Amino acid sequence: MNPLSENIPITSAGNQNDANPWQEYWGESYGPELKRWLLKPVFDKLEAEEKIGNLIIDVGSGASPVTQLLEIRPARKRICVDIAADNVGSLDDLRIRFDAEKVGQFGTLSFRKTLLKVCAFLEINPKTETKTERADTIFFSDMLNYVDFRKVLKGFAKYLKPDGRIIVFNLPHRGNWSLFSGKGLKDNSQLYAFLEEHHFEIELKAFPKKPRNETDESGELIVLVARKCVLNKAIDRTEGLLLE
Repeated sequence: MNPLSENIPITSAGNQNDANPWQEYWGESYGPELKRWLLKPVFDKLEAEEKIGNLIIDVGSGASPVTQLLEIRPARKRICVDIAADNVGSLDDLRIRFDAEKVGQFGTLSFRKTLLKVCAFLEINPKTETKTERADTIFFSDMLNYVDFRKVLKGFAKYLKPDGRIIVFNLPHRGNWSLFSGKGLKDNSQLYAFLEEHHFEIELKAFPKKPRNETDESGELIVLVARKCVLNKAIDRTEGLLLE
């Protein structure tokens, strides 16, 4: 599937009523070459400024996570989250099949199982560990149209360190409309408002496909970097890693 194109062809005999309608799109292209061209300079700049860190969460990673463009470092670990993930990985790379809208929902079995996998990957004990703020960078790629974007961003932000960063690559209104969420991102101004409300400082906004004379950026492809301000530190400790 290529969410950057106007019309998305159905390439397999999936059913909208399937338990996981995303499975029929797994492995199809999300425009990886375009993403490489647009994101590699951003990643390189952040790496040079030591702003990426060692623990990265890639939400909506797909079959070819764009965070593979980041440097390989001895202490660096990456957690890839996707509703149709293949659950394979390595010592430095964990891939988890998980519905991002369920992040933080301790009452759901899927989140508790996911949390246990993450804790095992990071070699921490969830029954004694109370620190939640661990990720240095969380990346959201081409997925905010398909979920309750406020719930997803707020949920994952609880696991982001103060001064950590979120990186968003998204194009409102483009993709497979049949799978869009009614609470998905409709335009970029909604994203700005959410980030301001939750004390994120926008450090970078780029609109690489915007026509030169276009003044309205609300519906444009955006590459955004935002820093979680330290003000959030006390707020995020209201929900720990403890499992009953």
